[in-house]
Amino acid sequence: IIVLDAGHGGANLGAQVKQPYYVPEKRLTLSTAMLTKKYLEQLGYKVVLTRSKDIFLPLVKRVNIANRTNSEVFVSLHFNSCRDKKISGVEVFYSDNRSLKKAKASKKLAYFIVSNLVMKTKAYSRGVKKANFYVIREAKMPAVLVEGGFMTNPKELNLLRKREYLEKVSKGIAEGIDKFI
Repeated sequence: IIVLDAGHGGANLGAQVKQPYYVPEKRLTLSTAMLTKKYLEQLGYKVVLTRSKDIFLPLVKRVNIANRTNSEVFVSLHFNSCRDKKISGVEVFYSDNRSLKKAKASKKLAYFIVSNLVMKTKAYSRGVKKANFYVIREAKMPAVLVEGGFMTNPKELNLLRKREYLEKVSKGIAEGIDKFI
């Protein structure tokens, strides 16, 4: 069982870009979650989504879903923003604030995902980083937070708006999870 968490949702739009197109992060995360679910199911996994429509779930509920399902991994999906519009790339975060065993497994999962993301999308790798984000810290299983690109970089935003590119992002995530497992 894999739990995919489409970040933000409902009134929580996440990052937003208004020029030249209006794109809220919550829309990209939900599309990516649905596509990643499809690819994981094709690989034989059972997938649980924290949300499958445009609603907001508090962080504690997202983690509770993961912890109740006894999933193998928890992956929270996001897209980045930055004042510097030149910044681009993908990065994956893990937490080392629980057990050493979980931290090592989460770090390994992060490396598999980031390398497969880069292989599929040809995006710049910003690497694997430690973070203390609630959802990855409180999940009991290996957990990562994926930043699938910078919405504030015009070139990346143009790619992120295209279904074909989100499919590459989703396949990279799914294949990274599969290689980890």
